[in-house]
Amino acid sequence: MLHPYIINSINATILIVAGLAVYFIQPVRPLLALVAPGLGIMLLACTYHLRKHNRFVTHTVTALTLLAAIIVIMRLNAAGETWDTTHILLFVMGVSCLVAVGVFIGTFMRERRLRNNTIYKDDL
Repeated sequence: MLHPYIINSINATILIVAGLAVYFIQPVRPLLALVAPGLGIMLLACTYHLRKHNRFVTHTVTALTLLAAIIVIMRLNAAGETWDTTHILLFVMGVSCLVAVGVFIGTFMRERRLRNNTIYKDDL
């Protein structure tokens, strides 16, 4: 299993790149499309503290990633529309955030079961 800071970096990069692509694909360029890249930049800024195993930052990043997943998935008006590039990119961002949250929670549970911090011995 990859470490949370690696997953966070990958997820933040996906949010930034795909979010900017969604922004520039649309001819109107709404400011709402910049929410995902903004959250990606905030998550990327927390990567250093995730690597140092700051628990407060880890829990904050998990909550922000879940919030990003909810925001991105709520923007998917797939009720009757065709799936174009914008919808596919939003779906990819949502799945990326949900996978990241799953990895974060899985790492928390695994670390809690071991109780000796051996998961992160190679980072310290």
